[in-house]
Amino acid sequence: MILKNNVWMLSRSFFKWTWRKRRYCSATANSLKEPNVIETLSSFKKFKYPESMFVSCNDVAKDISDTISVHLTKKYGNKQIEIIEANPGPCLITQNLLNKTNYNICVYESSYNVFKKFLMAVHSIHGDRIKINPGNFLLLWKFGYQDRLDRGDRVSKFLSSAGIPQQPWNQENPSFKIIALLPNKKFLNYLIYSFIFQTGLMVYGRPEFYFLLSPSVFKRYSCEPIIDKMYYKTQTILFQTIFDIELIKTYPRKAFYPPHISKSASKNVRFKELKEADDKYMILAKVVGRRDILNNEGLTEDLLKPYWYFVKHHTLSRKNFVIPMLEQWIPGCGPHFIAQGYTIFTQFGDLTPPQILRLFLKFISLPEYNDSPFLNSMESRIAKLLPSLQITSEDSIIEQSERNSSIDIEEFNNKDN
Repeated sequence: MILKNNVWMLSRSFFKWTWRKRRYCSATANSLKEPNVIETLSSFKKFKYPESMFVSCNDVAKDISDTISVHLTKKYGNKQIEIIEANPGPCLITQNLLNKTNYNICVYESSYNVFKKFLMAVHSIHGDRIKINPGNFLLLWKFGYQDRLDRGDRVSKFLSSAGIPQQPWNQENPSFKIIALLPNKKFLNYLIYSFIFQTGLMVYGRPEFYFLLSPSVFKRYSCEPIIDKMYYKTQTILFQTIFDIELIKTYPRKAFYPPHISKSASKNVRFKELKEADDKYMILAKVVGRRDILNNEGLTEDLLKPYWYFVKHHTLSRKNFVIPMLEQWIPGCGPHFIAQGYTIFTQFGDLTPPQILRLFLKFISLPEYNDSPFLNSMESRIAKLLPSLQITSEDSIIEQSERNSSIDIEEFNNKDN
């Protein structure tokens, strides 16, 4: 009887100890897997025009990571691939991807001190599978500008920590995969600029992006000429020439931080529907560089700048007529384009990006092209983009880069073209 009581007491004590241990371990695990995001948000500085965003809802982050992993698995199977994530914040997408896959992730966090405990918590679980770097990946355009001012190597140093080797654009699989939440369209414009001028990120190879975008930004870069006349602009044509963009899924806007700041109802009435949509949801989009964009029969690296200028100059207004505009460069060239199906009333704003590319290739194939004023006009335009190399003070460089002076402002700001 005494023995039975002792056994029962020992069993009861062991059960209590085990339960407490499990409860403690569970609480510890939860503190790592489900960080206190709300507490951190109160100390996160709010900006009217933020340069970074992140997911603040774990359920939404899990769905995003599951969706991305499905797309990657379809193409790469169970290979151990490398992923770059920009500004993960509390690492909700990061930890779900690491838990679900065998991928390695290199993160760049602009607010490193704010989210250090989250980054360290994920690192304590997954170790070398995650590389952590301070800095804002989305500001590569600014680092590139500073490099052009003083011929520095900030971009290459910044990207070296991700271990991205320079690879050919037209290889079968994309060279790198990047996940990012974009608070504005600056980074997308940077990608166009980087590819056209063969500098920065795009010289490392063909990319595969998983972007979370506002509806207005997604519409801007995915729209079609006839259906979406209001949104179809110069940057749309250039972007779709270089990249394929695909809508994957939508998520509620309240699951992301910082919250969206609605503008005055009296402003931007023209885009009222899209502005209202920006309040409601975000779009997960897949963006992949077109493998066949650079080839001997189409665009070559030598033709990238002429094509860029051809599009920018002729699409300043979507109502520009094709044949009259081209005859300003090469008088009497109209019959060549009429033979291709264009009429005197065909407007640039009615043409798709592939049609504009074919129009350009026909234009440069004309015998009079090399002697036309087109090339001199292009060189003059590009010369205005080149920053002065007279500035040597680092403070002056940063100050000037933040004002975006001497750079092609249309590439990065919020103008409509």
